[in-house]
Amino acid sequence: MLTTLVGMPVSALDTPALLVDIETMDRNIAHLAHTMRHVGIGWRPHAKGHKCPAIAHRQLAAGAIGVTCAKVSEAEVMVASGVRSILIANQVVGAVKTRRLAALIAATGAEVIAAVDNPANVRELNDAGTGFGVRPRVVVEVDSGMKRCGVAPGEATVALARAVAASPHLELAGVMAWEGHTVSMPENEARGVEIALAIGLLTASADAVRAAGLPVEIVSCGGSGTYLHTAPQPGITEVQAGGATMGDGFYRDLGSPVEPALTLLATVTSRPTADRVIIDAGRRAIEPSQKLPTPRGIDGVKNLRFSAEHGVMTLDGPSEWPRVGDRIELEVNYTDQAVHLHENLFAIRNGVIEAIWPVACRGKMQ
Repeated sequence: MLTTLVGMPVSALDTPALLVDIETMDRNIAHLAHTMRHVGIGWRPHAKGHKCPAIAHRQLAAGAIGVTCAKVSEAEVMVASGVRSILIANQVVGAVKTRRLAALIAATGAEVIAAVDNPANVRELNDAGTGFGVRPRVVVEVDSGMKRCGVAPGEATVALARAVAASPHLELAGVMAWEGHTVSMPENEARGVEIALAIGLLTASADAVRAAGLPVEIVSCGGSGTYLHTAPQPGITEVQAGGATMGDGFYRDLGSPVEPALTLLATVTSRPTADRVIIDAGRRAIEPSQKLPTPRGIDGVKNLRFSAEHGVMTLDGPSEWPRVGDRIELEVNYTDQAVHLHENLFAIRNGVIEAIWPVACRGKMQ
């Protein structure tokens, strides 16, 4: 039983295994919560990266107003764990999904908010609400520049908000957007300006909806790659930044002052040459396409590549260390593409396993 590992040193773990440094993660959570509290807005961290109710509850304890999910199935897990307010920052489309959303609300009374950008989706959400006797809350997604989902800012947003407000079994909650197109820009003054322009499109749309006599309680946006610029913008009510909880290098490169809290523990399984190190963690343990992980404590790593079951480090010169059987840690630089591959997170404090947190949203793609 895995529970027998609690209280044991990290060396008792088999590999590969994902380690969460509790103290580091809690500092990151405190930073994010303070950042939002300082400017007087809510923090609704996205859970699609960590997929773990235990971490969501640590975020809530620090002041988060709820969580953000990507799918209805993730929301079901979070509600079952006791989370009472969830934004699904995606369109919930089709009779199966819309009925599933309405059933979740009817069975639990939890606040589960959906995003819409199409009148047909508004109608099917209303039909599902009618069938289950509930009124799901809805936000209109605005395209603030990413060119992915969302209606155009301004009048198109108002028109869809009117359709939601006219639906007897829906409640218009507000608007949301994701300024994700700015994440690919380097951190500089121009990027800050572009983020402000994107948020301006969202808040102007919120004002236009209010001017049409409709309620706008929620103006939601922002991720871990933009929150430092997004949170202070006037008119925002909540920010969804969640990935920075683990201090991903992807977000640190964009200016976030968080620390790496998630590492992949691996074992050296082969040293075919003095400048090559093979570990037992490949793409089935971490997907490195967004940003490569960073090996800890190994100097001169010239190249790092992965196949299904192997990680291959090429050094810039011969080295006796690490030896076959040695353990190494790799900093996970993009949580979203690692955690979902594992069943559990091992919560570590001072080198000791303090808790084992199931990745309960693993595989929840519907």
